[in-house]
Amino acid sequence: MATDNTDTTSSSSFEGPGERPEQTEQQIQIAADVAEYLHDVIDPELGINVVDLGLVYDIWITEEDEKKTAVISMTLTSPACPLTDVLEEQVEAASVGSGTVDAVDLHWVWMPPWGPHMITEDGREQLRALGFAV
Repeated sequence: MATDNTDTTSSSSFEGPGERPEQTEQQIQIAADVAEYLHDVIDPELGINVVDLGLVYDIWITEEDEKKTAVISMTLTSPACPLTDVLEEQVEAASVGSGTVDAVDLHWVWMPPWGPHMITEDGREQLRALGFAV
């Protein structure tokens, strides 16, 4: 799995900030499936999945020689998070391990910065159950 600790504008092979190739209906469905499997990736500090925490910014699919790669842009609650390796392993295991894609190209993005407003209602309920006031 390739990782990059810069934003997607400098690490992407596509022109312009945040641009990505047009997706087919099948690629859109595969990206949705990957997003569903990412609910199994748990933030090690908060104990909530990365999707409901709002850490996953974008997912798209590239295909080359019948190899499907999930290009995932995500962030962390803090750029100083010491557990990026754990999350990278979980993202790859959830995506590739599901058989949905053959590889993951994970990009850590810092803009826009993550904030509590990005947490889904399900994530808020999970945090409340753990005693957080959100």
